[in-house]
Parts: sequence; C-alpha cells; structure tokens
Amino acid sequence: MSAVVADRFGGGVALVTGAGAGLGEAMVEHLAAHGVHVVVTDVDRERATAVASACVAAGGSAEAHHLDVADGDQVDALFAALWARHGDVDLVVSNAGIESGDRVCDMTPAQWRKVMAVNTDGAFHCARSAVPRMADQERPGVLAIVASTGAVTSLPYQSAYVASKHAALALAQCLDLELKAAETPVQVSALLPNWVRTRIFDDVRRAGEPVHADARATFERMAESIQEQGMAPERAAALLLGAVARGEFWCFTDPERTAQLFEERARTLLDLRLPARPGWLTA
Repeated sequence: MSAVVADRFGGGVALVTGAGAGLGEAMVEHLAAHGVHVVVTDVDRERATAVASACVAAGGSAEAHHLDVADGDQVDALFAALWARHGDVDLVVSNAGIESGDRVCDMTPAQWRKVMAVNTDGAFHCARSAVPRMADQERPGVLAIVASTGAVTSLPYQSAYVASKHAALALAQCLDLELKAAETPVQVSALLPNWVRTRIFDDVRRAGEPVHADARATFERMAESIQEQGMAPERAAALLLGAVARGEFWCFTDPERTAQLFEERARTLLDLRLPARPGWLTA
C-alpha cells in the first residue's frame, strides 16, 4: 500500500484541504512520509503551520497556507500561485468538512449555509480551480473528493451534513463522467471513510449544538462511539490514499461495512421503503 503511494505520487506535489487535524492531518503525514511535497491548508493557519512543521521535522517536505474553501476566489488565487510555483500539482484532496447537528426546524439558516459552504461548495471550488490546471499540466493529476458513508445514508439530526455529503459524492460522479466524455486525463476519486477517530462530533458539542435534547443525546453517543470504535486516522489515510494511488474511483476505509450501507440504500430505493432510524442510534 505504501509502495503504491510512493510510486504514484513520490517526488510530486499534493495539496490537502482541512489538513490541520484528523483525517486531513493523517493524509498529509502519509504523503510526506512517502516522498511527496505536501501543501497543508486549513482555515486555521496555526494548525496548518504546526502540521507542516511536524512533517519537515520528521524529514518530509511541506508548506502551510491559510485557506477557507468556502471562498472560491481564495481557493483560485492559492491554486494559481501553487501551479505557478510548482509547475504541476499531482494530487488535490478536497477534505475540508464540518458537522452541525440538530433537528431541521431548530437549525438556523446560517448553520445550514455554513455546512454547505464548506462541505459542498468547498469541493466545487477545488474542482473548478484544480481540474483545468491539471488538464494542462505535463503529469496526469488527481482530484480526490472526501465524501463519507453519510453520502449513502439518512440520519436524524444530521440533515445538513448528510445532504452536503450526498451532494459531494454526486459532484464527484458527475465530474468523472464529464472528464471521461471529454477524454480529459484527470482522475477523480470519491473517498468514503466510515467511522474514523476524529474530533468532529466534539467540535459540534463545543459549539453549543445541538439544542434539542434527543439530538444532544445522539451526538453524545456518536462522540463516544467514534473514540471507542473508530479507525485510527493514520490507518484510514493509508487505505484511502492507497486506493487513490491505484486509480480507483471508489475509495473506502471499511469496504465490508460500506457494502452493507450501499445495499441498505439500494433496497430502500428499490423497495420504496420509508426512511428508518438506524438501529445503532437507539442502542
């Protein structure tokens, strides 16, 4: 797995958004450890700088930049500067994502828009800025869009997140079709991590969400479960980047569980089943 990442991207340049913590940070570390110069971006400049500095201290090559993926002009300006400096960028990982949880009727429009701006618009901004540049460069490039197994599920109290991830996956699929139709030599990969040990649910609770008691209890259970049962980010990064390096569109951390979720989704649509609350939420 490590060899394929080094063979595909070693000696090249990769950019990862939302790389100041969690899965993004782990992907930066994995790429840097396999000979890739990594552009570490995050809305939190201090986090991005700390991650890049740690990679350099470990013998890797990295640079840090502030980036708010919700701002399309900012994304395009940074991408233009990076292509001008490095010539080719071999891999862009659109990883930046946030969670916001509550009942639909309790969410504010600002909460909804913020999730969509980062999770969906951010992936669009990366695609719009990266793909034309990759199409013109000497080495074939890869755009990897991090969706989630939430992209094929329906969950209470996570309407904004789940909708944004459904949209991110659809964006990846539509983009892949367009590029193939035009015979554009840019690979698109959709990354669907399952249960990865990050602080995403803790961040929601620290922000004072959710306000509804049942939603709060659900997020408390998920925060505990992801720490107890979630895959280590380092392992998840290795699995996902290995699949990307092999040229795969569908990239998973837990193929068996993801196949179950795909089957459940297919059965729901084919049998016209009503939405059902997942059993694990009531455990």
